[in-house]
Amino acid sequence: MFVGNQESIQTLTRYIDMFFAWDEKAPHFLIVAGPQHIGKSGIIRELLKEKMGNYFVTDVLQIKDFSEQLEKKKHNIKIEFKPTSETAKILVKEYNYEDIGVREINKRLQQSAIGKNKIVFIENIERMTKDAPHAFLKTCEEPLPKRLIIATTSNATQLLETILSRALTIKFNELSDTELSERMESNNMFSNNKELKQLVINMAMGKPGIAQRIYDLIEDEPELEKTLIDLIHNLSTNIKRFATHNALIKIQKYGILEAFLDGWIAYCINHHMEAKGQRRLTTKKLMRSNVKIENLLLYWLLDN
Repeated sequence: MFVGNQESIQTLTRYIDMFFAWDEKAPHFLIVAGPQHIGKSGIIRELLKEKMGNYFVTDVLQIKDFSEQLEKKKHNIKIEFKPTSETAKILVKEYNYEDIGVREINKRLQQSAIGKNKIVFIENIERMTKDAPHAFLKTCEEPLPKRLIIATTSNATQLLETILSRALTIKFNELSDTELSERMESNNMFSNNKELKQLVINMAMGKPGIAQRIYDLIEDEPELEKTLIDLIHNLSTNIKRFATHNALIKIQKYGILEAFLDGWIAYCINHHMEAKGQRRLTTKKLMRSNVKIENLLLYWLLDN
């Protein structure tokens, strides 16, 4: 069940249907643009699986973005990919994924499909390195018959105009709180804890991917649920600052501290605590500086 962005999903579905019907007017290059974590890739995968059935495995070349798994190192798309021991371990062994470059993508598009159609699906196409888009231009402009390129982007302004001009762009937006709540209900997420569900809605800021990540973390580590609930109570009552500091450090290790800050800023605004919300906003901005995270969190708590 897809919730939110219904008009954009209908447009994307229509163009995919046209492609599979071999309509001469069907676009051969689609870019789905919108913020990170709003479910663009998941929607594309579901639509393609529905159309292709078992051929999805053989005839769709998905170029995944593993930047989050690499943490400090971006997962870029190069002209040619030369694996190192580090990338082979992270991308191939752990995730069972072969990293490839643009020239290899072009080559695979030229190969015959097992079924009737060949599709390349590229996540976050803006992460192509400087020269890679130029190697991709001819493929975008003059594809072979029954070939479709679908790409997502979280920042269309980073794409070359020559790439954008060859694609039909479909825009997606963050979900409203109501839409996100409806989606969480349909997936039976946080159904027994309304307080935690509202916090996660605040943290996700319309991005279902973040809500799903928090839910999955709690499923794997149930103690995290108590940590988040205790944080809400301690910050609301201004007690147990030492325990609060330790809890913030803990969720930072889970990779959801920034999302928690977003949620708490929203909480402060909704409960008419604008001054405290501003302090959290300053903390969030400083996270991109060289200040140690432990010191930033102390700064946050001193005036709580």
